[in-house]
Amino acid sequence: MPRIKKEDEFYTMLREFSALIVEAAEEYNTIICDFPESTSSIPQMKVYESTCDERVKAIMAKLYTSFITPIDREDISSLALAMDDVMDSMYGVAVRLDLFNIGDLRLEAKQISELTLHAVREMQEMIDHLPDYKKDRVVLEKAIEIGTVEDEGDTVYQKALRRLFSDEEDASGKYAVTWLRIFDRMELCLDACDRVSGIVRDIIMKDA
Repeated sequence: MPRIKKEDEFYTMLREFSALIVEAAEEYNTIICDFPESTSSIPQMKVYESTCDERVKAIMAKLYTSFITPIDREDISSLALAMDDVMDSMYGVAVRLDLFNIGDLRLEAKQISELTLHAVREMQEMIDHLPDYKKDRVVLEKAIEIGTVEDEGDTVYQKALRRLFSDEEDASGKYAVTWLRIFDRMELCLDACDRVSGIVRDIIMKDA
């Protein structure tokens, strides 16, 4: 029986990290879609955010003590930090919903959060296949798909702002400005997903 090659620890850590971000994204999407009834769930996002910070610290600590890494050290570091940015952005949205005392939900907020969950799930699958990136086409396919989802998010974001400022009688009013800041943060979350896919695309291109 052929011996099964043990997966490099860095790939395992990144895989577990991406799975945690999917859990957080599912919670995030539920909070957005059920808002404002979901307000009591917002503190859970801080738990996820803190746990993700610990995962990044563990990856960095491992980097400092490892002589050999499966991919460039800089790529592992950039990947971990970019993945953490996805979590930070989701947490930032949830906090703003609470701090700004939002009393309603804009349609586009739900659409963007669902796109974010889609992008994060694609990111997880991309990371799951990363150990075989030199021959597994799924890695690049998922990286490209994340970029497509981010483009869809840009379209929804633009539609959201157009409708927000056309609906609001006073475009400089508190309601419009508040939702503008929330939509900006939601777009940052999708941008962070796209940065993760961009790092993976660069890793693939180095060995092309």
